[in-house]
Amino acid sequence: MTRCARNGCRIQCPAVVTTFGLFGAFVDGRWYCSARCLERTLSERLSTLPPVSPAWVQGWLPVKLGTLLARQAGLSAEAITRALEIQSRSGVPLGQTLRMLGLITPEDLLRALATQAGVRYLTTVNPDVVAHQPGHLSHNTVRTLGIVPVAADAKRQELQVACTAPIPGHAVRALSRLTTWAVEPLLVSDDTLPYLVNAYTSAGQRASSFEGAVCDARSGAATVARIARSLRSVKMRHERCDPYVWVRLESPRLSADVLMALAPAGR
Repeated sequence: MTRCARNGCRIQCPAVVTTFGLFGAFVDGRWYCSARCLERTLSERLSTLPPVSPAWVQGWLPVKLGTLLARQAGLSAEAITRALEIQSRSGVPLGQTLRMLGLITPEDLLRALATQAGVRYLTTVNPDVVAHQPGHLSHNTVRTLGIVPVAADAKRQELQVACTAPIPGHAVRALSRLTTWAVEPLLVSDDTLPYLVNAYTSAGQRASSFEGAVCDARSGAATVARIARSLRSVKMRHERCDPYVWVRLESPRLSADVLMALAPAGR
């Protein structure tokens, strides 16, 4: 007999029934008698996840953007002071203000932001490559986290993702840990990212092999349990990706990513 893995549940089932997936579901090799038991176990597990360290800091330079632009684009102190005065009234970021004033080009700004973040940047991306969906992320994941895979090397287990400044460090770190691949963020302009998201997500979701969902804190565990129950046997990984918990389910026939909004503090 096989007993449900949830603490406190006493339901047992003949091994032959559970082995052939006729009842319940296996998650990481442990059998759960129902989606409800799996949901409760997952909720308990995720409620104890420790906080994550601050976002992307790998190559970040503690240098002000204005200083970098003065060095790289040859801006005068007077030009930066003028832009800062306009920014204080408009609330528009300094880099965008300098662009609107015609004092820097989009590439000037992108280069400075990439230098500040310690990453490389892209001025152009081949949409045909993006349309092949490297990295195989769900459409919901790409849209919600703002990271678009643009190149993948399965042999080296390396993945490059396009994003805008500031680097979405939690998303980059979570993706690397969930896939065990090395993930390199590449900066693109604010104008380019929506174009890449559209290229990635309009190519047609591979519903037969991948799916995704974005849920609130209350319904997230139930969604994960429902998907796991439908797949019968899955491996599950999860990582905090503030303001979400990123749960990845993998089975031989389908994989799924579920982004669960973190519950408010104190609840």
